[in-house]
Amino acid sequence: MQKKQTIIFEGKSKRLDIFVTEYCENYPRNFIQNLIKGGAVSVNGKERKPSWPLEDGDIVEINWPQSSVSLNIKDITVAETKDFLVINKPAGLLVHPQSSSWEENPEVLDNMEETLVSALLKSKIKNFENPPRAGLVHRLDRETSGIMLIAKNEDFQQAASAMFAEREMSKTYNAICCGNLPQDEGIINVPIGRVSGGKIKASPLGREAITEYKVKERANGFCFMELRPKTGRTNQLRVHMSWLGYPVLGDWLYKGAQAPRLMLHARKLEFAHPFTGKRLSFQAEPPKDFAGCWEKIKEGKI
Repeated sequence: MQKKQTIIFEGKSKRLDIFVTEYCENYPRNFIQNLIKGGAVSVNGKERKPSWPLEDGDIVEINWPQSSVSLNIKDITVAETKDFLVINKPAGLLVHPQSSSWEENPEVLDNMEETLVSALLKSKIKNFENPPRAGLVHRLDRETSGIMLIAKNEDFQQAASAMFAEREMSKTYNAICCGNLPQDEGIINVPIGRVSGGKIKASPLGREAITEYKVKERANGFCFMELRPKTGRTNQLRVHMSWLGYPVLGDWLYKGAQAPRLMLHARKLEFAHPFTGKRLSFQAEPPKDFAGCWEKIKEGKI
């Protein structure tokens, strides 16, 4: 069974694969290119190559094959209490369906696969009261792995969401960045935002965005980084490192060198429990593909 999606292209000429990837921003470009090459994408009723130049008014149709892949939340759970659970999201897992109405029907599978939200709603989680947005209080990009906090009830969800908004959640990421930074640590204070409907980027017209960074290790023209976002803007770490001139490895959107996936991992989340005040810390080390990539860099194989 397939799900068909129709999009009308508007604007100046653009490559088919670039347009579809930007429109469906949670999917990596190589995935979209393979989809096009496999005949699942047509322009005005005809199959085209990924490089096909779209013109204003072209009708793009995507036939998304459905998948029966199933995710067991227990397999990725790091910690669980009566108010929340902490998961270690694998890279490649979409957090919620792309449809703008996903909150009205969160259990629907998103095109190719199950999302974190649909998996949460079908899992037998103890004391899960099905709060709004399936308990989400923050999100990670599809290709980013690591720690996520999920609320079990609406009271905790509201409290945790407010803490994220008030910057009371301490987040630490690891990233492999392209290039050799001249300084060992620093602070990036550059506003970012989506300008003129395009991709999110550094811009004086954007919103305040602050990131602390530290080089943990260097090898063969790459840096193993620790990144601490002090604000919570979409794509903040990716935009800031690209703006600095050292994009995240595997980040095709922000000009990082090619890699099997985006080398960005949410390693740690720390906060005071909103009801008890107890200080909590949850951590997940970078997964095997991430660690293996860094080992190959040190061995000079990348």
